[in-house]
Amino acid sequence: MMESREIQKILPHRYPFLLVDRILEIEPGKKGVGIKNLTGSEWFFREHHLYPPTLLLESLAQVGGIVLGSKAREENPQGQFIGLFAGVPDFKFLRYPTLGEQITLKVEVTQSLASLYRFAAEVFISGEKIAGGQILLSFIQNPSGKPEPSPAEKK
Repeated sequence: MMESREIQKILPHRYPFLLVDRILEIEPGKKGVGIKNLTGSEWFFREHHLYPPTLLLESLAQVGGIVLGSKAREENPQGQFIGLFAGVPDFKFLRYPTLGEQITLKVEVTQSLASLYRFAAEVFISGEKIAGGQILLSFIQNPSGKPEPSPAEKK
């Protein structure tokens, strides 16, 4: 399990744009399960009681970023990386989450090509699937373009 502080070591997002509260399961570089609690104190509930679909997709992308970022941290704890939401080729919403619900976010890498990753993504509330499809993330390690220092140079 991964709590907010650990998540923030991987993702650059902070309140109010960190849209994952906890990671329940993770297999670095492969898949993960996160949750988002819709408590009502969030800025997006000022006008209505639905969790906006764009933010739901962003929540899934953040779980995907944690899956890829945790693998990158395992391989190079001092390394730098950047993840970007690259697209939504296929996704269906069966219903939208509402105030007071807990969202379960599941992602699994299904394909990778260079720095582009395709994820199977699903969203559940109380065991009921409410959305699912595919999302794309671009993930680049060492975005500065400079060569990584050798272990001897890091000392």
